[in-house]
Amino acid sequence: KTFLMAIDKDMKTKMLVQVGSKIKKQPSIKDPCGAISCGALSCPAGFAVTEVEGHCCSYCINPNIKLEDAVTGATGAHGGEASTFCKDVWCFPTLCTKAVSNPSESNGQCCTTCPAL
Repeated sequence: KTFLMAIDKDMKTKMLVQVGSKIKKQPSIKDPCGAISCGALSCPAGFAVTEVEGHCCSYCINPNIKLEDAVTGATGAHGGEASTFCKDVWCFPTLCTKAVSNPSESNGQCCTTCPAL
């Protein structure tokens, strides 16, 4: 799998975009991007508007950022821990400034969450 470093629509949040994976288009499926209207992008310095095969909209991609390590997903190496209530879910510190809502069997939450603002 190959990934590119991109930034989200807030122009601050880094994200990884998977490229090069072959997805077979089923003959009965209509164009999945047909009803999607992509917004205009204005990328910051170093990033360029880039179309990625298999994706509906373009991304701001910085081609000079090389990902050296394989992406492995959550491991707990940076403060996360496995959820007690949900399989394959990792919970991380919230940095909430108000009292948090803790998960329980009755509320359906997997992890601690911040209250609505």
